[in-house]
Amino acid sequence: MKKESSMVTALREHLESLTEKQKQEIRDKYFTDNRPKGWVSIEEHLPTMYAIDIVKGYTLFKVKDINGNEFESAVSDHNIWYYHAKEEGITHWYNEEN
Repeated sequence: MKKESSMVTALREHLESLTEKQKQEIRDKYFTDNRPKGWVSIEEHLPTMYAIDIVKGYTLFKVKDINGNEFESAVSDHNIWYYHAKEEGITHWYNEEN
């Protein structure tokens, strides 16, 4: 437990030592969603489950199939979801996140 505590302390100290510019670079590199908004092809980008839905086990996304029908689909593991989506004829999902 002591080692974990020292690791947490070291991380906290490191993060506190960063300049605002360095913090912004980290946010831009690791925490920015660059996926396009609106209808997105599943061949370009996949929807990913939101952390807030972890207890529920999935996130619902609006999707569209090859015939243009719109409906909802539950996404947990997006890599597995891709193959189920292909079987169901899903071609696009709606990204409304900012």
